[in-house]
Amino acid sequence: MSKKSGHLYHPINNYPEPIFIGFSWPNLFFGFFWFLYKSMWAWAIICFWLAILTFGISNLILPFFANQLHQKHLLKSGYLGTPNDTNI
Repeated sequence: MSKKSGHLYHPINNYPEPIFIGFSWPNLFFGFFWFLYKSMWAWAIICFWLAILTFGISNLILPFFANQLHQKHLLKSGYLGTPNDTNI
């Protein structure tokens, strides 16, 4: 079960993006569409091909790592752990 662990903030408009830890139920049910929704294009392609090559078994394993991958993606995209107060 995933648990909310906080927020990461957009570097320009300070919009909070909730981050979770643990198992990702939406990723289990929606597979590579979850990665597309989160704008993680490379992982969506990887998940799609893994699902084909493993006959869907990878869709049972990836949800254990999906939330962590999403957090790393946001940090790599420039999201911050605390709000940027330079606009105030």
